[in-house]
Amino acid sequence: MLVTALATPYREGRIDCLSYEKLVARQLNGGADALLCVGTTAEALLLSEGEKKLLVKLAKGVAPNLPIWVGVEDADTKQAAIHATAAEQLGADGILVAPPAFVKCTPQGYVGHIAAIADRVKIPLMLYNAPGRCGYTLDEGAIDKLSDRVNYIKDAGNDMAFTSKLTKKMSVLCGNDMLLEQMLCCGAVGVVSVVSNVAPLLVKSMLSSPTETQKRLFLKLSELSMLEVSPIAIKYMLTKVGIFDSFEMRLPLTIANNSTQKLIDESYTEQWK
Repeated sequence: MLVTALATPYREGRIDCLSYEKLVARQLNGGADALLCVGTTAEALLLSEGEKKLLVKLAKGVAPNLPIWVGVEDADTKQAAIHATAAEQLGADGILVAPPAFVKCTPQGYVGHIAAIADRVKIPLMLYNAPGRCGYTLDEGAIDKLSDRVNYIKDAGNDMAFTSKLTKKMSVLCGNDMLLEQMLCCGAVGVVSVVSNVAPLLVKSMLSSPTETQKRLFLKLSELSMLEVSPIAIKYMLTKVGIFDSFEMRLPLTIANNSTQKLIDESYTEQWK
């Protein structure tokens, strides 16, 4: 299962609708099984509510038959439930719920957070283990208590023993392109990918029987995408393949630095397309 975590293009501070539609069409033609709108890669915390709704509507307009997942990243449980409900009303097919960040929470608080959201929506939920972003790993006991209320977990950690345990509880999607091969060996059933913004066909091939050449190219693209805080590098890479017209960012994120641009320029080949 390939879910592309869509990046957000800007032009002079506003959403670049045409570039976004090109990105969605690329995923549709590249074999993506679903799309994730307004997640971390989309710079969700830097988007207004109106912009989030616009991105979902644009994605559904280009790919009406492709499942659309929407990220909910609020640390405030009440607001998270409100935003999940709003996403469902917009036609979202599922909700990816990021764990409360900065405030963190107890395992009991996390269970309550997810349960409050699950009580408000009828569409599937995906948990998100993101220790690098949130500062803590999801509690295994809390996940056990939620296993009958959620459908997937996106694991962006790097503990393969933990991943192996998760795969015995529910369907796991790799949340870190660099570790895709390892997580598939641990029982993951797919990936929520950043690299697939640029190369969906390549990432799709990684889920079946990739050649050694495909593995090497995928690893290289994964390394490039992580040169700076995501999604800085991937947005520059999207300009290289002609999908985005600009790699503009919003503060506190900044555009790809000269070193990143140089490395990407030197690595670029027509195989990316």
